Amino acid sequence: MDRRTLVVFLVALAACAVVTKPRPISWNDRSRFATIESIVDRGTVAIDGSPFAVGLGDEYRYRGHLYSDKSPLLAVQGAAVAKAASAFGVTLQRTPGAAAYVIVLGTAGLWFALGCAYAYAFQRLLGITPRGAAVVAAISGLGTLTLPYATVLANHVPAGAAALAAIYHYARGRDRRADAALGGVFAALAFAFDPPAAIVVLAAVPLLFRGPADRWGAVLAGFLPIVLAQVAFNHTVSAGFGPPALDPVSWSDPSSPFHARANEPLTYFDTPRAFLAYAAYVLVGGKGLFSYTPVALVCAYGLGVMWRTPGTWRTVALAVALPVVAYTVLVIVLTNDYLSGNFGERRYVDVFFTLCVALGPALAAVRGRSAALAVRAAVALSIVVAAFGTVQPFGGAAGEDGYRFGAEAFAGLASRAPLQAGLDVVAVVLTVAAVLRALPASWTSAAPTPRGSGRFA
Repeated sequence: MDRRTLVVFLVALAACAVVTKPRPISWNDRSRFATIESIVDRGTVAIDGSPFAVGLGDEYRYRGHLYSDKSPLLAVQGAAVAKAASAFGVTLQRTPGAAAYVIVLGTAGLWFALGCAYAYAFQRLLGITPRGAAVVAAISGLGTLTLPYATVLANHVPAGAAALAAIYHYARGRDRRADAALGGVFAALAFAFDPPAAIVVLAAVPLLFRGPADRWGAVLAGFLPIVLAQVAFNHTVSAGFGPPALDPVSWSDPSSPFHARANEPLTYFDTPRAFLAYAAYVLVGGKGLFSYTPVALVCAYGLGVMWRTPGTWRTVALAVALPVVAYTVLVIVLTNDYLSGNFGERRYVDVFFTLCVALGPALAAVRGRSAALAVRAAVALSIVVAAFGTVQPFGGAAGEDGYRFGAEAFAGLASRAPLQAGLDVVAVVLTVAAVLRALPASWTSAAPTPRGSGRFA
């Protein structure tokens, strides 16, 4: 990584600092705050007695104790941040707003910045110019739902950033055993943050195919210790080895708000028509991948460009497409987002950094006025939508359109703090203008990597 990568990291962290929430706003992040508070104040992951556990839904009871159903890694990182902040008098008890802000920025915010830095580094690895790589990093962070969910204590941004880092190090792993091991470490971290993100291991297959056998051993050496530690933790705090949130025994307590739904199917696939309706809902509808992130269409085009370029780009295209497509299928088949209140489908954040790897090649291949205008429109709209989502990433009634409750949240903000709302609008307009102004440079100065070249071709 060159020195510009550090600049990208710092700029991304500063951007995230502007919009980070100073308080938990949903069961999702309150559940993690309860674990953080319990670790720091009582030295346990059990959340009995935590003030954040009052009226909480994302919890379960096991052997007489109450636990968060969330994977613990983000809360452990948050507890480390909280402990460090306490040395300066910032605690969840005395200064809850400041402490919550620092914890979110020091966890999800740091991973957001790291994901943007890896987005930049990956483009440079593909042969994209520094300016083009910076544009891709900006769009990856500011033009997807990654930004809204980096403002709260949610696990999807860390999982997505770790997944991208894993693929980056897999790509370099053919030549460097240490990179192969780092790929395994980051893949395991993605799993520890959000178990379905473990699907990123699929990317190792094309990138390390026919590589030295010891590279696979290095990947496993990095991957297995973290995964086994997570499995051991799961067994300690639940009846099984898998995530407690997926363990029916964890929801057997009648006091759990999920107890009544314990035997319901995850999805409403009674008929093929119902399946297709739900697929449309999470692809182009009320929680749609493309309806909330139009730039994903540009990424899909970019994957096509990469696939048509033999060598490095084709290999990376396959490495990106395998986990992204598989994960999207899992979202469609194994979720029931009709029941959730989120801005868009938050689970896609696990793969947005990875999907945006194709942005650089896509922008390099854009030709013609109509195509350029279409790309500009997709980028501008995606940045506006992502900024809109930062107002209230969690909220609304079950299955309610995110745009609707987001509009209500922004209207409330404008009523309470009109100056802040106005400044927010100005900031978004300036951000869109800056990114769009940089786009032509990436189209004209980046070119596909020559056939067969590249460190991991």
